[in-house]
Amino acid sequence: MNSPFELFGLTLNISIAISFLPALLAICALTFSLNRSALVLALMSLVFAYCFAIVDVFGALGIINLFAMCYGFNYFRYMAIQWILGLGIFVFSVLFFVHVFPGFNNPLVIESYLVSENAVPFSKHLNFDKLMVAIALMALIVPRSDFSQCKEATKVFAVSTFVVLFGLAGGVFSGLVQWDPKLSPILMGWVITNLFITCYAEEAFFRGFIQTQLHRGLRKYHMGQWLTVGCSGILFGIVHLPGGIAYTIIASLLGVGCAYGYQKTNNILVPIYLHFAFNLMHFCLFTYPFLA
Repeated sequence: MNSPFELFGLTLNISIAISFLPALLAICALTFSLNRSALVLALMSLVFAYCFAIVDVFGALGIINLFAMCYGFNYFRYMAIQWILGLGIFVFSVLFFVHVFPGFNNPLVIESYLVSENAVPFSKHLNFDKLMVAIALMALIVPRSDFSQCKEATKVFAVSTFVVLFGLAGGVFSGLVQWDPKLSPILMGWVITNLFITCYAEEAFFRGFIQTQLHRGLRKYHMGQWLTVGCSGILFGIVHLPGGIAYTIIASLLGVGCAYGYQKTNNILVPIYLHFAFNLMHFCLFTYPFLA
């Protein structure tokens, strides 16, 4: 049952496929605001992941606590309770993101693959912990308005285009990457993991959760919305500091662009797909992930 097979460039087995498929479908459901369906699918995914030892009892309890805190944060209106639950959500999300919360066995699905001949080898895990953060935040906390009703869609598109192009150019001029157009055999697998796990989770956390709380705290101040955008973008850059100064600056620029798009539209899908567009162009047109 657990003999490995390759699908879309990912090395999987039946237990991995069964465990992750409902969670990925939950992300799709959330894209169309089907929040209750997403929660049911997430529960199914957790049960399968526990049965197949992708999570153990500690990991399962951590996920249940995260979802409970997200529900409470949205339900209770007392400021003190919201602060406590918000801090808990922040801590749990960070621990899940950096994969130090006990109880997770995230499967390695791409190992030391040379996407570009002159790049460092690329490896990828299917991060069940990070995927659960995306579902919990988007299903229970992150607000969303209709982007089609946004009166500043043209400005958002212009800023987004500038951020993507300037950020990629910065990667070239800083020596992180170089021009390398390609159609990689692992493209579809990379798209699934990068869009549905990386981009959804990071934008739900940095924009949907952190930026929303920053906006609530700073909106009464002069230039409050711009402080919110700047803080959200810089915080996103800071967490990329292990990649070096140039990488941090580019990530900060991308973060500011995503924060601006979210601030103007209040639709989490805008920064998600801006983030993904940047990553996709990097993957397809430039050295990936970085020059060796």
